Amino acid sequence: MKQHSSGVVIGTVLALIVGFGVVAGIWLGLRSTTSLGYDPSTYYASKNNSGTFELDLQVFPDSQVCHAGASAPQINWVSYCPSTSLEVPPNSTITVVIKQYDSSSTLHNDYYRQVQGTLDGQVDVNGTKYSQLDATKVAHTFTLQSPPDSLYPLFVSVPLMGTPTNAPTNAKVNGIAYPTPNIITFQFQTGPAGTYVWHCYDPCGSGLQGDNPATSNANFGGPMSTTGFMAGTLTVANY
Repeated sequence: MKQHSSGVVIGTVLALIVGFGVVAGIWLGLRSTTSLGYDPSTYYASKNNSGTFELDLQVFPDSQVCHAGASAPQINWVSYCPSTSLEVPPNSTITVVIKQYDSSSTLHNDYYRQVQGTLDGQVDVNGTKYSQLDATKVAHTFTLQSPPDSLYPLFVSVPLMGTPTNAPTNAKVNGIAYPTPNIITFQFQTGPAGTYVWHCYDPCGSGLQGDNPATSNANFGGPMSTTGFMAGTLTVANY
């Protein structure tokens, strides 16, 4: 009886964590539409040689590649490229390949160090598979979520391994030097047409108004809640 009660408690806690993630994701997605006004062009998945649809993304520690015309301090904001407005076909296997150029920052919530929702429950980084990361080694997350009460729920959350803080900047993108990126690959399955929000759950932004640095909300403002940087949408539709 004691073991059964403990299982119920653990299950409830995990459910609350996931529920909070969904609510926070929707809130951040809506908040981003009233932020800096970036309206990124839609980036469509294309078919690769293996017959699956592929999204090729990059994550940078600044916005010099993604938003070269941004003003300070936005030019120093972390960002996903080439867009945060993604579109993929329905009922398809989607391969996501992310070149991750940024260093790590410690997660506030250990739940997001686990790989969730990929086809095999794992992620490939530079040829090695993992199902979770140490919370101190996560640079960003790619967390895709359904709106509440969705008819076709979808949840995919992948922690992205950070580059070493002392790594040499021997890679150049548009003439700008960055560390050699971690190449992160995973797959997930889409269902019928729908629209989802996605964003990062690693504290890689600026503070929110009224934040206490010791609280879990610290560093979830700025790029974390702005479309075109660390927040966006994924649309499942025929094209």
